[in-house]
Amino acid sequence: MEEDDELKCGNQSRVIESSQTGVRIMSEGGDAQARVLLQQIIDFLPDATFVIDRQGVVIAWNRAMERLTRIKAEDMLGKGDLEYSLAFYNVKRPVLIDLVNNSDLDILSKYEYVRREGETLISETPPYTHLYGGNCYLNIACPLYDRKGEVIGAIECIRDITEQKQAERALKESEERFKLTFYSSPDAIILGRMQDAMWVDINEGFSKLSGYRREEVIGKTSFELEIWANPEDRDKMIKELTRKGFCENLEAVFRRRDGTVGTGLISSRVIFLGKVPHIISVTRDITAMKEADEERKRLEAQLIQAQKMESVGRLAGGIAHDFNNMLGVILGRAELALSRSEPGGKLHSDLLDIQKAARRSADLTKQLLGFARRQTTEPKVLDLNDTISGMLKMLRRMIGEDIDLAFLPGLDVRQVKMDPAQLDQILANLCVNARDAIDDVGKITIETENAMLTYEDFKDKPYAAAGRYVSLIVSDTGCGMAKDVVEKIFEPFFTTKEVGKGTGLGLAKVYAIVKQNEGYINVYSEPGKGTTFKIYLPAQGYNATQGQIGDAEEEIIGGDETVLLVEDEPMLLEMGEIMLKRLGYDVFTANGPGQALETVKRCDKDIALLITDVVMPEMNGMELSERLCSLKPGIRCLFTSGYTANVIARHGVLKEGVSFIQKPLLLKDLAVKIRSILDTKVHIPAANNER
Repeated sequence: MEEDDELKCGNQSRVIESSQTGVRIMSEGGDAQARVLLQQIIDFLPDATFVIDRQGVVIAWNRAMERLTRIKAEDMLGKGDLEYSLAFYNVKRPVLIDLVNNSDLDILSKYEYVRREGETLISETPPYTHLYGGNCYLNIACPLYDRKGEVIGAIECIRDITEQKQAERALKESEERFKLTFYSSPDAIILGRMQDAMWVDINEGFSKLSGYRREEVIGKTSFELEIWANPEDRDKMIKELTRKGFCENLEAVFRRRDGTVGTGLISSRVIFLGKVPHIISVTRDITAMKEADEERKRLEAQLIQAQKMESVGRLAGGIAHDFNNMLGVILGRAELALSRSEPGGKLHSDLLDIQKAARRSADLTKQLLGFARRQTTEPKVLDLNDTISGMLKMLRRMIGEDIDLAFLPGLDVRQVKMDPAQLDQILANLCVNARDAIDDVGKITIETENAMLTYEDFKDKPYAAAGRYVSLIVSDTGCGMAKDVVEKIFEPFFTTKEVGKGTGLGLAKVYAIVKQNEGYINVYSEPGKGTTFKIYLPAQGYNATQGQIGDAEEEIIGGDETVLLVEDEPMLLEMGEIMLKRLGYDVFTANGPGQALETVKRCDKDIALLITDVVMPEMNGMELSERLCSLKPGIRCLFTSGYTANVIARHGVLKEGVSFIQKPLLLKDLAVKIRSILDTKVHIPAANNER
């Protein structure tokens, strides 16, 4: 075979061999055998393919072309003058193969679907107007050369890419839907690598949820951002994803940019991007729902408790009323029999025991009637300080000589309206309980002060009325109570005392009296740290009324200084932050001394005031203030506790003369206390740098 017996297809590697004579004969339409050979080679191709010579005459038309156009090869071979274009457009017009050897340099600008790669022309055409099915095609055409490098014709291959285009279109639509869902979803969506937790993308929902901007988190990990308030939540999610490939409705606590925490419901799946496993997580913020659910449960518990107290009260009142009538008979008959018996005799002694037991039963009946609100009361306007002062002698006699009873009357305490006998019962019951809680030697403190209560102060008492009150505080240095005991102390007949030493009605009676006088009572106690009862009674002349607190509230003055609030009880920390921000202060919060120290080290602002709980697990408030003062000289300190300042001082936790405010923190009292501290000028000696 001669060197020029090969035909080359453009710059492709495919080679078509034939004899020089055969090519010439085929070009001239003279060699049937050579024509058949070329047709067989072209027929082998899976794509629809046809070949034309330099004169535009069809010299090959394969089977795939027959199927595409429904025109037999014998009907098309040897035809020219753009006859083959009728199969595609039903009119004679140039097709891609005709542009291959066109010398017009601007020819491609006339056809928007055509692009050139070397000598090859490529076109992705919309559906041909005359072909069946409306499919899309990829057309590839290039020149044919002989061994001498001379162009002897052109070849075009046509491939049906309808399914590919449909897949591409579906993929594009899917991507658009994904982007639309991803970026517009109100839920927080995060895309991150599974291996190292690095975040690849977030949506606007996450920014709103967390407070982080997109540029602040992309390329960082959840560990760096400390998003997981409880890292074990992420461990649980990864375990589920590793085991099942997905995780649904995982409840987790997250930390926002400002340090506050919330609760989210997370659903995640493992997806692969470039063979790399990623996690896509959708988080729905259920913080408000959780708070509402907890509030509902708390209100349900309060309602159940109130209904229980009411039911027990009715039962006790009914029994006491009937029992009181019978006791009247017993006492009357006993007294009559005593007058007729011989003193010192056995009968007289037995009658005295009967009388003593009946009187004790009568006292118990009075308590039951009082608890059931069936006892007649005679309310009077009282000066609380004067009334309590008149009771001290009786109270000291009641509690004994080993226990110190101190009375700390507040200045200009407003008057209250209640039955003096009820005030006697409140103090007697509280002091007796305090006495029994003190093992040997100890102290009971009674205090009074004015209080302005807002609706925020009564967050846990939804039916309370805001306004001016007088607070009566009774605290002791006794053994204290556990939380589960505190929750039950106002229940009738509940007692922790030995059999025969308590009826379980003392504190229930106190609760009933306070409620009867439209007041409120709070208890603060921990084992080994004593107990404080704080009672709020409506101030006479400033009766608490339902309505907007602004009607009765004095002007509350705040400020714009920076305040650091430290509290290990999350609900109190959140409440304190809300109150301080309402007063206008720039607030940093910490859930313990450790976090407080870290906050101060990182903070570039001047912290004007530290407000800290006194009793905390890591270190007490005084120790924390000393550590912070060494880091930020000049910082002022305000200590707070559920116990009174006297009780705290006696335990040696606070020094004398420090600023102190007792819980619960009331907005008016807190505002006044802060301004009194910050508005007092304190000289801070300059640091001595001389050596």
